[in-house]
Amino acid sequence: MKGDYMYKFIAALSFIIRTFYLPNPFDSLGTTFPVTIGENTLTMTPIVMNCLAEPVLHALTFALVGLYYSRSEHNPSKGSFLYLMFYCVHVGLLYLMGLFGFATWAVALILIVYAMAHIGFNALKNRIRYGV
Repeated sequence: MKGDYMYKFIAALSFIIRTFYLPNPFDSLGTTFPVTIGENTLTMTPIVMNCLAEPVLHALTFALVGLYYSRSEHNPSKGSFLYLMFYCVHVGLLYLMGLFGFATWAVALILIVYAMAHIGFNALKNRIRYGV
């Protein structure tokens, strides 16, 4: 039961931080910005773009937490904490990409460095866990 209370506390804290304290990563693009899809151009606001990106961000974060946490560990507070940490990192990376106007080179460089960090962390985790 103690772990259940800890999970609920971390989940509530995570919700509060994600909702009220994390910045909108698309604010750096201005109040409105054009988005071209095929031949059509739409005018988007940072709030709408954030609402559209949120399901993708959630799915990506949830999948990456699965690399470091398994439900079989029976420690849901650890999974909830990892979700919060990865979510914050992903919002930060989106914000950093936005500072460069989502230029292709900046997005590619940030994603490559981020992927390399995960490969390194997984190698370190396996070395510690299995002695490989």
